[in-house]
Amino acid sequence: MSVLATALERAPSATLAQLRQLRAVLAALAILAGGMALLVSWEEHADVVAAGTHTATAVIQTYAAAQALTDADSQAVQNVPQGAGPPGQYQADIAAGEQSLEQVAENNTAGASGTQSLQLIEGLIPAYTGLVEQADTRFSVQAGTGNGVGVEDLWSASELMHQEILAGQNSLASLRTSEQDTLDSQRSSPWVSPWLNALWIIPALALLGMLAATQRFLYRRMRRLLSKYLTLTAAAVIALCVTTSHVIVSEHAFSVTSGPLATVLTLQDWQTYSTDEHGQTMLVHLIGSTCAQCSAEQAVADMIVDADGNQVQMAEATVQRTCGAQGDIPGCITDQERSYSADAARAQSGYGTSMAFIAVLTVLLLLLIPLGLRRYLDEYRQA
Repeated sequence: MSVLATALERAPSATLAQLRQLRAVLAALAILAGGMALLVSWEEHADVVAAGTHTATAVIQTYAAAQALTDADSQAVQNVPQGAGPPGQYQADIAAGEQSLEQVAENNTAGASGTQSLQLIEGLIPAYTGLVEQADTRFSVQAGTGNGVGVEDLWSASELMHQEILAGQNSLASLRTSEQDTLDSQRSSPWVSPWLNALWIIPALALLGMLAATQRFLYRRMRRLLSKYLTLTAAAVIALCVTTSHVIVSEHAFSVTSGPLATVLTLQDWQTYSTDEHGQTMLVHLIGSTCAQCSAEQAVADMIVDADGNQVQMAEATVQRTCGAQGDIPGCITDQERSYSADAARAQSGYGTSMAFIAVLTVLLLLLIPLGLRRYLDEYRQA
């Protein structure tokens, strides 16, 4: 008498019921694992698209605007006192800053606070350029440090840039913070929480465990080796886990604390503060050599230089790690921007294919599970 006949004689009805229960449990776990994978991937991608299409762009452009406007102020401080007028780079910087602000406005996700800051900044830039033009008019008559009125106009322009446009309430700094907070909130939504991401894998692990238990059950009851269909089912579960994990980890591209985007922002900050430190140091010397009664202005300018110096020191470690001790900062920014763009493109590309693959794997699981047990069920039904 065969081993299968002996098993049938012992408890055919009980074993048949167990096989049916195993099939039902495996199918339920397959539906749960596939459904959770689809749901988490869908919501994860929605957050990634919102972050990458609008918010991350707005964050980058706030940094770019600050960099351009800071360089414009530095160009004005260096060249206007010479009586030659603002150089072409100054005009290009102002235009670049305004263009970046337009892109921030197009991608603004910070709500009313972001709109209010944008309106104020866009209104202050003409006031700043007007003061620079007024200083240029003064210095065109009398160039050099002896023109106290021209120095005062230039100081007023630089103070407006630093105290109202770059920093202060509803300034570019507050706009940048608002956009970054929005990006952080998008990345900290429940659907990108590590705990929620861990939950989707529980049904998948349970399914793998149940498949192993089923194989063990078949071997103990019938002395059968591995079922090829159930083995393929396990492989499909692993493929489901890999595909879903790929979608989940894609949101790392938009992190403002780590990854290429964070490095781009740090390098832009370093370049901005380095440029500003140089320009404000020249302004301090200009004020000091023009009039003794400008001690208050010089003290404020000294504070700006000290603040910029602190920011430079804070960013130096990242700069040296990324670009080397003698690195080309603009080139490094370009390289990191390319790396970020590539990560962002990978995060958003292939989503449709991934979702379709997850759906196909779920259907495949529901087909393989009955196929893996059908042979044994048929044998017990005929008993």
